[in-house]
Amino acid sequence: MLFRRVLLGLTTRSLRHSSTQQSKAAQPVNDQAGNLLPDYTEEERLKILQAINENGTNEMISYDITKARATKLHNWKARHGPLQELSDILYVEGFGLKAATKFFKSLLAPVGSGSTGEGAENKPKAARVAPFITPSLDEAQRQRISSTVGVRIGVTSVSWARLEIGSNDAPCLLTHWHHHELNDKKLHLSELSRRCLYVTHQIPQADCYVLESPQMAQASSNPGSIDQQNVNIQKAQVAAIMSYSLMARSDAEENKANNLFYMRRFLSARLFNHLVGTERVSSEDTIMAMMRTHYNVEHQLPRTESPQSLRQQVHFPADLRLIFSQQERYQRELLGQAFLLGLAFTRLVLLQDPQSIALVTRNSKGSVPSEASSLVS
Repeated sequence: MLFRRVLLGLTTRSLRHSSTQQSKAAQPVNDQAGNLLPDYTEEERLKILQAINENGTNEMISYDITKARATKLHNWKARHGPLQELSDILYVEGFGLKAATKFFKSLLAPVGSGSTGEGAENKPKAARVAPFITPSLDEAQRQRISSTVGVRIGVTSVSWARLEIGSNDAPCLLTHWHHHELNDKKLHLSELSRRCLYVTHQIPQADCYVLESPQMAQASSNPGSIDQQNVNIQKAQVAAIMSYSLMARSDAEENKANNLFYMRRFLSARLFNHLVGTERVSSEDTIMAMMRTHYNVEHQLPRTESPQSLRQQVHFPADLRLIFSQQERYQRELLGQAFLLGLAFTRLVLLQDPQSIALVTRNSKGSVPSEASSLVS
């Protein structure tokens, strides 16, 4: 019994010492990050702390903060108590320097400025439009792009579709459409690299290449979570190898302009109304509807033309339509996703079509059913 008590005492002191050491180790990191925050007067500092500590989730979301961050901040206060310093917010998951600075700025804004208060209730909230692609594309480069390749990367296959952007009222032209199987089993990295490089050489040249932003595995307190288990290692390796190979095609003399862009996940599925929850539905009907236009078939029913301009539509050459029809069903689906990825990039980023942008912004969900039919016709 005496031995157990001594052992318990040693264990308790060891845990306390470890906790103290971790707290001391984290403190300098927090101080360094806090030094990067804007300089606030003592009055501003107290106002920010008072607003954070005295308001709940429902009150905080009226400021420049998402509901998810407001909930995490509320839960953090419930566990650790009120914030003592502004830099304490950096301990809360989801708050970096950028998010914290924007949040603090909205807390300091006057009541009638439109950020909070009665003036904001009468004023409709502006649509939160997140960037469609990463990295960003400047206006000069956007004007120069005349061709793009949408690349759909799977676990065991790669599909791509090349589009040439139509000039004036001419439709876009689909010039290449191909699906390539890598393998259906786990490959060693050396063999996987060799096959990826071979596939990359098959992808035609274009002004830019578009991939869907890959699912990211983020460090969390629950390493065995479903989100992290769902990140396929081989798919990530294929995406990394092919991304590097495609980026190597860029012309170093053109001010090191990016030629590879990642589009937000599910954005093309949202644009063409193929997303149910977080699951994609088949895109084959949409592809077939796009093919039924007056420049793709000889006989078309009257009054079936899309209200969109021809520049936003696509011409499918007869040989590519035949290739598409001869593929297996799952291959047609992957080809369709690659094609729609490039077309979504063309409409949202290159042509900046207002109707397409409205379909994927948060404040226009009510208009999606009435407008989606014209986008996919």
